[in-house]
Formats: sequence, structure tokens, C-alpha cells
Amino acid sequence: MVIRVEPLEGPMGAVVHGLDSTSPLSDEDFTIIERAMCDHVAIVAPALEENVPWLRDFGSRFGPLVPHILDQYHHPEGFEVSIIARNTGTSESRGTAKPAGAFWHSDLSYEKNPSDAIFLYSTQIPGTGGDTLAANMYLAYDGLPEKTKGRIETLTATHRWGWNTGGATPKLTKEQQDTHPDVVHRVVRVHPRTGRKILFVNPGYVMRINEVSRDESDELLEELFEHALRPDYQYRHEWGLNMLLGLDNRASIHAAVDDYDEPRRMLRMIVGCTETPGLDA
Repeated sequence: MVIRVEPLEGPMGAVVHGLDSTSPLSDEDFTIIERAMCDHVAIVAPALEENVPWLRDFGSRFGPLVPHILDQYHHPEGFEVSIIARNTGTSESRGTAKPAGAFWHSDLSYEKNPSDAIFLYSTQIPGTGGDTLAANMYLAYDGLPEKTKGRIETLTATHRWGWNTGGATPKLTKEQQDTHPDVVHRVVRVHPRTGRKILFVNPGYVMRINEVSRDESDELLEELFEHALRPDYQYRHEWGLNMLLGLDNRASIHAAVDDYDEPRRMLRMIVGCTETPGLDA
């Protein structure tokens, strides 16, 4: 295969041409794809034949895959792959008030060691709608006023599973909840590969800023969220069938768009945290 990276217009994203899910990926080609993820935050590979073992192996090249907390939706061909389905009329389909992920978040930010990257692969898509939005948190940090950057530089935030998800996450079992206590992360983090600063907060999982009063925390978070979700920081991904989307989860937040009634089914892989000290430098 010959890998070619084509940058997209806008604040983030590149199309990876030449990826083949029926053939092993060479070290040289993986290096190109990994670099593209760091450079462009989001990568897209269209028209990949469905091959769950290949997808699992591809994801694991970026780091160890983390099984999702909702173990009832693990894929039968590999627990590292989870199924995100809606309106399919099967036991895979989630019955939450909103589709899974229909809120702005960064996967596993509610974990002590959050995710480096995620991959979504489409196996069934609606005729219209069902897009995925992503926001570039490099640009969100860079675009902050200098006074705000100084204000938040040493602050930390508490993250909690399902904090503000608007009915898009199912309730955890007691066992699941016990293994996922609240965690604290710095509001400004440093990407271990690029050395760039990132605004590391998201509306779905961040409860509060810890070093200030509750009222000040609410005001500051509202300001940061409004800023981070400016349209000029966002990429809107329109799905095609058998398409792969990868997001650098350290440098972005994302949300599923709740605007469809037809069946939609995705496979997801979550890459674990590989370089914690770099993120918190």
C-alpha cells in the first residue's frame, strides 16, 4: 500500500489515502499515520472493509487499548472494541434519552490516566444526519486572552463520569461506579509529542475548578467552554459507510450530533494513556 496524507481545509483534520484493512500495516506506514494524527488532530480513512481484528490491531499500534467502562457493549470479537448503536432494534442498541456521546467530551478524562486517542468506525449510518463534531483544543488555548492564560495556568479541575451528559450515558452499576471515582487534572496540559499547550476541560465530565469558589468556578468554566466551542475551532465529520475516524484525544473534544431516527452503528477503540508525565509537565 502507498499511504498519502491530504490535509483538510479548516481548523483540523486530514484524509489518509491508501489504508487497507485486508493487509498488515508496515512500521513505515504507521509512522506516517501517527505523525498525521499529531499534526492534524483528526484523521479520516474512507472505504475500509470491515475487519474487527484488523481494527483492533490498528488501534493498538498507538498504545494499549482500554476496554470501555460499559462492558455490556464490548464487541464479541474483542473486548477492546465497543459497539455504539442506536435504533437498530437489537440488544446492541442503547436506550438512553440521547445517542451515546451526544455531548462535548474527551474520552476517559474521568480516569486518572485519560485516553491518548480514539477511533470510530462506521458499520451502519442513517440516510441523513449522525455527524460527529470535534473541536481543536490547541487552538482553543492559543486563542485565549493572555490574562486568562495566566489565570488558569496552575489551576486544576475535577472530572466525573456522566457529570453533564444530558441523558446520553446509561447509569453505571455499583461495581462500575466504585471503580471510577472522581479524578483531578490540570486545566492546561502539555502534549507529550508536540510540546504544545492544550485547554484540557470539557462540558460533559468537568464538575468544577478546584482552587476557586463554586460561583467563580461556574463562571470560569462557562467562559472557557463558550470559547472552546467557537465554530472556527470545530470540524464537522460527515460519515460514510465503512469509514474510520481517529481523534487525538489529548488535543480535542468531540460530540455526536443528535439529529437522526434511522439505525446507526459504530465500533470504537480507545487508546490508553502512554505518556502521563508529558501531559502534566
